[in-house]
Amino acid sequence: MDTAISLKAGQYVVFSINKQLCALAIEEVVEIIRVQTITEVPGIKEYISGMINLRGKIIPVIHLRKRYHMEGEPFTKKNRIVIVEEDSEDIGLIVDEVVMVTYIEEQDLEPTLEMFNTLEKGCFKGFAKVKDELIGILNKNKVLYPDLEMGVAYNE
Repeated sequence: MDTAISLKAGQYVVFSINKQLCALAIEEVVEIIRVQTITEVPGIKEYISGMINLRGKIIPVIHLRKRYHMEGEPFTKKNRIVIVEEDSEDIGLIVDEVVMVTYIEEQDLEPTLEMFNTLEKGCFKGFAKVKDELIGILNKNKVLYPDLEMGVAYNE
C-alpha cells in the first residue's frame, strides 16, 4: 500500500520541471549529465525520448515534461539528464534544471495530501518545505513505471 512509502531526512537532488520544484533522494541518483544526442526509438511511449550512449552503455531517457503531460520546450544549456538506477538498469530523466543538492530535515517533510494523488496515485511521496519553497518529493518507481504501479496495487 502507498502508506509504506516513507519519507526520511537526508540529502535530496532538487530540480525543476516547468518551474515546479521536485526532488529525489540522493541515494536514488547515480549521476547528473548534460543533455546529449538522443536517438529516437519508434513505437515506444510518447514520454520516452529515446536512448543515449553513455560511456558505451545504452540508457533509455524519459522526458519528465512529457511524462507529466506538460508542453515540451527546446533544450537549453540548463537542461540535465538525471541518471537513476532501477533493477540494475540505468534510466535517464530529462529535467529543466538541477537547482541544488540540499539536506532536508525530517520536520520539513510532509506526507502527500490525498487531493494531490487524484490525477496519478502515488506520484509524490510527499512534500518538503525548504526556505520559502515547496518541493515535491517524487516516487521514483511511479515516475519510471506508471502502468506497472497500477497493476501491482490490484494484486495486493
